[in-house]
Amino acid sequence: MKIFNRLDNYINDKKFSMIYKNNKLDIINYSKIIEFTSTIISVSYNNKIYQIKGDNLVISRMMDNEILISGNIDNITFI
Repeated sequence: MKIFNRLDNYINDKKFSMIYKNNKLDIINYSKIIEFTSTIISVSYNNKIYQIKGDNLVISRMMDNEILISGNIDNITFI
């Protein structure tokens, strides 16, 4: 049974992650978008809030469980 669970976790990655590269932030497996403005984007996962601050922030790609944020990202705060 452990092999099936590992295979399921590998194929259907359910872990929350943030990947920052080339001034873009890819957020995978978030629960909900709480706030969305051009200076603040907040998302939640497991009763925690992740707040992205910057200028000209946009969600340039959005899928079921993934968003790509681009713009001038200044900082990320974990609440």
